[in-house]
Order: sequence, then C-alpha cells, then structure tokens
Amino acid sequence: MALINLINLSEIENFKDLSADFYKVDFMNRSKTIRSLSYRRLSQISYITDGEHGSPCWSEDSGIKYITAEYVKENFIENGNFKQITIDQDIRNARARLRENDILIYSVGAYAGLTCVAEPHLFPANIPRSVAMVRLNNTDEFLPEFISVFLNSNVGKFQSIRFRAGNSQPVLALEKFRQFEIPVIEYNFQKKIKNLYQKSYSLRRQSQNLYQQATDLLEQELGLDKITFEKKKSYVASFSEVVNNNRSDADYYQTKYRQLEEHTNSIETVSLSSICTFVKGFEVGSQAYTENGPTFLRVSNLTKEGFAFGNSDKYISEETYKSLKSYQPKIGDILLTKDGTIGTCYVVDEYVEGIISSGIMNLNLIEQKIPKDYLALVINSKLCKMQAERECSGALITHWKPEQIRNLRIPVLKKETMEHLNELCSKSKVARKESKRLLEEAKTRVEQLIEEAAN
Repeated sequence: MALINLINLSEIENFKDLSADFYKVDFMNRSKTIRSLSYRRLSQISYITDGEHGSPCWSEDSGIKYITAEYVKENFIENGNFKQITIDQDIRNARARLRENDILIYSVGAYAGLTCVAEPHLFPANIPRSVAMVRLNNTDEFLPEFISVFLNSNVGKFQSIRFRAGNSQPVLALEKFRQFEIPVIEYNFQKKIKNLYQKSYSLRRQSQNLYQQATDLLEQELGLDKITFEKKKSYVASFSEVVNNNRSDADYYQTKYRQLEEHTNSIETVSLSSICTFVKGFEVGSQAYTENGPTFLRVSNLTKEGFAFGNSDKYISEETYKSLKSYQPKIGDILLTKDGTIGTCYVVDEYVEGIISSGIMNLNLIEQKIPKDYLALVINSKLCKMQAERECSGALITHWKPEQIRNLRIPVLKKETMEHLNELCSKSKVARKESKRLLEEAKTRVEQLIEEAAN
C-alpha cells in the first residue's frame, strides 16, 4: 500500500529539490529534530571542497598519499597500500591538501556519506574528486570529531541519504554538503566525544601495528623478505607446461609467479583442502532484498579486519533469514572471499545477524594443529595472495574456483612460531574491537543527547 505524505508550501525546505523522496516522513521528522535545536549549516562554519578532477599523476617515491573514497569509512580511514601522487599534482591541487582536523566525506559511490576525520599518520596526503573535504573555520564552536560522529549517527546520516542523487552511482554534490545542518551542542560534551574518538584512533593504530608485526615476522620466517619479485616484459613457457597446467594465458607464466612457485617448493606446505572443509554461501537473488532486516553479507562487507557496513548494504526478510540460518557466520568461523575481491580472509570475532553470499566460503578446520588466526594471516599474506592472483589471472571478472582454493598451499612453521603469530593477531583483534566499541559509544552518546534535547 502506497504511503502518502502531504506537506504545505510553508514546509518546503529546499526549492532545488521537490522530489517526493526528499520529503519522506522519516526525513521530515529527523530534520525537525535538528531544527528544534540551535543549528548551523555546514557552509556557515567551514570551507568545503573536493579533490583532483583529472587523472592522477602517480609517483613511486613522493610520499604524498592519495586517499581515495574506498578508504573512507565510518569514523576512520581504512589501512591500505595507498598510491602516491607527484609533488606537482599536490601543488596544483593544494586546496585539497589534507591538514589536521580536516573532515573527509565519501561523496561519489556506493557509500556516499561516510565521514571521518583526517588521520595525521597519513600526512602528507591529498584526495580525488570522489572525496569531499570540510575544513572548519575554527574549532571553538565545533570539533571535527563531533561532526564526524554526528554525520555517521542515526540522527545525522539521514542527510547524506536525503541529499544523494543517482541510484547505480550515488553522488553527493558539494552544494548538498553545504546544506547539511549541524546542531549546536555544548562544547564540553563535544570534547568528551573527541576523547572517545582519539582513544579509538590510538587503539586502532595499536591494532594495525600488531598485525603489521605479525605480517613482517611471517614474511621473515618464510624468507619472502629476501625475494625481489621481477617484472619482466617477456617470458617463455614450454608447450608441456601449457598442457600440464591447462592454461594458455600469458599472465599465468609471469616471472614473479615462477619465482613464487620455486620458493614455495622449498618450504613445508600443506594444501588447504587437507586441513579444512568448505561451505559456500548462498545467493538469494536481488528479488529477495528488503529495505531492512538481517544483512545479506556480500564480498564488499568482508575485510581482513572484520565486517564492514555502509549505505549500500543489502537486507533480507526475517523469513528468508530463518530458512537460511545455517549460512549465518558464527564466532570462530573462517570466512574467505572467492569472487571480485578475492583472497580476503577473516576469523569471525563478532556476532552478526545475517547470512553469507555465494561469493564467500566458510572454512572449518579439520584439526587444530594450525591456529585459526595464523591461517587467516597466511591467506592474507603475499604468499597466498599471489597464488590466488595467478589462478585468477586473465579473467575479466575475477572468480576463484573452489577447486583452486582447495589447492592453495599453506606454509607450516614451528608450532611455537605459529602460536606466537596467532597471539599477535589475537591481540590486534582485541585492540580493534575496543576501538570499535568506543566509536559506537560515541555515536550512542550523540544520538541520546540530541534526542533528549529535542524532547
């Protein structure tokens, strides 16, 4: 049954947008909540711009990181191997050169509206046009951490959804950001939110450092730190190799993959199928999607650090969820992506209501000789990533076949070494979990304060 919402001409908030969606009852009510308080438009308190509109000029050694939209998450910047741009491009795009206290907003793409504060450990850095930058005129009235938490909260993020344009590629134009409304909240309260935000940031950095320690130690133990993988423009494969491998695509025989295979043969390994059983997720089909309900966990929801959620998440009904509940990931399950972004592995350490899609495999250890977090660390390492890339090379759409996954070679180290690496990963997860909890606490406090003040 269609829902009808009648509004008076005096209630029109935005004469540039007269669409029915803009005046949904929920949006109207949330806007009234903010307007019942003292508030400022974002344009009144900040300078707003976006990044480079042209093609980036890459550099290998400038040190200037290019923070693209995919790294902008809810109240944090995801750790990654950021590409670097040239000094000349950074100078040309000086207006978007990041500074401390800058606020970043994902503006073009599936997760348009996600917001975070620029993180000092990434400086010097710049941004593309798919990221908007908000630079506060001063921090005596508003703190960037408060604004970030507010715009990601239930009382603030509706504005991102309300002002977005486009379906397949949502866009938040700069003029839309300028209309965002920020409630004026007691400064001491904002400082408490800032404190929670910064503690969360510190713990996440600690988590990243522990995981990096584990990664570096693993590479040392495997001898990968002593190998320089070559990128030759030409290489030769024999006819017998083509027949035995049943592969005729040139990419499969790249020199770096031969180096990897030769090195892997020199260390003790086992096939993944000898230590794990496999269960593929279930594909419900887009016709089963609902506006809310349990989450249909797709490849985009999985990172090596845990589940990631955003504005483009898909949901299923309670009935569908109950009928497919055997596909719900449980704490301790080992999940592995097989389609699109392949080879991402994560040991589940948090409850989530939902089921995994067919692009994700659930691995179950047959015996516990190899620790779970060690196994995930290895699968996320260069050794296994390159194996997966080789098997999937030459394909337009990346699909890692189950039989190829079963043949993945997993290195076996001394028991005490594997346990030490497993412990580093476990400590990393504990710090990351506490970091997430603090951000959730900050968000809850903001929501409660605004709703109480409005009432």
